[in-house]
Amino acid sequence: MFRYLVKRTAQSLFLLVGASVLVFFLVRLSGDPVSLMLPKEASAEQRAAFRAEMGLDRPLLVQFGDYLGGVVRGDLGKSLRNQRANLELILERLPATLELALAALFFALLVAVPLGLVAGLYPSSPAGRLADWVAFSGQTIPSFVLAMLLILLFAVQLGWLPSFGRDTPASLILPAIALGFGGMGQLLRLTRAAAHEARRADYIRTARSKGLGEHRVAIKHVLPNVTIPLLSVAGVQFTYLLGGSVYIETIFAWPGLGSLLNTAIQDADFPLVQAITLFIAFFAVAVQMLTDVLYGLVDPRVRLE
Repeated sequence: MFRYLVKRTAQSLFLLVGASVLVFFLVRLSGDPVSLMLPKEASAEQRAAFRAEMGLDRPLLVQFGDYLGGVVRGDLGKSLRNQRANLELILERLPATLELALAALFFALLVAVPLGLVAGLYPSSPAGRLADWVAFSGQTIPSFVLAMLLILLFAVQLGWLPSFGRDTPASLILPAIALGFGGMGQLLRLTRAAAHEARRADYIRTARSKGLGEHRVAIKHVLPNVTIPLLSVAGVQFTYLLGGSVYIETIFAWPGLGSLLNTAIQDADFPLVQAITLFIAFFAVAVQMLTDVLYGLVDPRVRLE
């Protein structure tokens, strides 16, 4: 188990370093922050002073070295637009993003696991055909299109649910469905395939020959075997939900990291974009590492690889 943990830790550190390098250089292709933050009538002297104040007049590699040094010290820099510590801004928005991501994952599992089990055990049943349609829809309908349809139907036409903000628990329903619908399709297909494979196993036939009902066979024998691959994919889905909520949070005016990142990109706020992206990458790697550890505990064969 120790070697397994060391291997996963080394891979995680490599991913974080790679993400830091890519983010630092790629965000600078989006535009010049001086042109965006200063008025058009600003003089050349004012622009030069602003560059010097923000450290943008130094060579790019020097800026990169300072950036990496700050990351090692836990200093993610200061926002150009807000003039506040980036980590402070991130921690303010993090609870909202975690709430939305967890709700979206819960919705995806709530639909995918029961429907996938029934569809896998009874592939020719109406549940099997419904699972095909739901999985296909989940993996083909873009999340932002689904978000607009949900707003049009449940907020505008029916008036049942709010379409923006984070004021009440009901505000979470529509963005969670829109964000989790895509992951639900993948989880549903995985659950159905695992259940379909398990139903033909010898131990399932033995359980049925002992007189166990289909419900007990599904819960006691099929579900534990589905849990192992489902755990790994659910961890990947959660990291995707953390990083893929930019459009959903923007559409629903959800005050999370996604909407903060969108604003930072529009403002060409390089330090804030770097900080948010690196923080999401760190959080995603940490979640994935935890998932791998749990996967190794559940399935000892993984630790021997």
